[in-house]
Amino acid sequence: MTAPPGAQLWLLAEESVEAEVARYAAGLLSTDERRRLERLRPPDGRRRFLGARLLCRTVLGELLGRPPAALRFVRGGLGRPELDPNPWGVRFSVSHTRGLVGCLVSWDGPCGLDVEQAVAAEPVVRHGERWLAPAERARLSALAPGRRARSFTDLWVLKEAYTKALGTGFQHRFDGFRLGPDEHGRIVLEDPSVPPEDVSRWRFALLSVSGGHRLAVAVRRDGAGDTPWSAPRPRYLDPRTVVAGAGR
Repeated sequence: MTAPPGAQLWLLAEESVEAEVARYAAGLLSTDERRRLERLRPPDGRRRFLGARLLCRTVLGELLGRPPAALRFVRGGLGRPELDPNPWGVRFSVSHTRGLVGCLVSWDGPCGLDVEQAVAAEPVVRHGERWLAPAERARLSALAPGRRARSFTDLWVLKEAYTKALGTGFQHRFDGFRLGPDEHGRIVLEDPSVPPEDVSRWRFALLSVSGGHRLAVAVRRDGAGDTPWSAPRPRYLDPRTVVAGAGR
């Protein structure tokens, strides 16, 4: 197949992962995925795990022209799922929080997605600020409390998305790199541990979606040259598509 340009962002509301969809999970999930689902006890954890697996299988199956149940995954760095085999060279990242599941797919290079509630609670901000770079902490401290909570959330989802794309998570120290807007409002990266030629390849986007969620997208454009890049437009997966996919 011909790889579509850029990245695609797909969302699934947690409330859509209902019993009807769950009944079809056995036809889509691997044996390992079913075992992991069975080990989860809290109902919300089970819903989000199931939603994440169904979302990425359905979306990747549609994009790659493969039955969702035929796709095979291995756990890569830090346990993140990766396609195996992957002759298409496609990358994807999955994230979920209360109320929402997301899947980002990219043909350009490594990608990362993070989704959180739009405004972090004040205790979370106070604790989380310790993990930020000095310049980021200084910028937050100059803001009023309400704006500080929203700006902290933006920084946090950006950093999570970036380190997910790197495949390192918290092993890549959050206070060792900086993300923020330049004079034109474009989100730029300052990371001394990354070669300058790689820094220039990164693209970031912040998005708000219904339900009070904030999303961050990070994509490294390894093979895209100087072609323009636009932030992916969120698309919601119809749960009926998941059910139909189970019958393939």
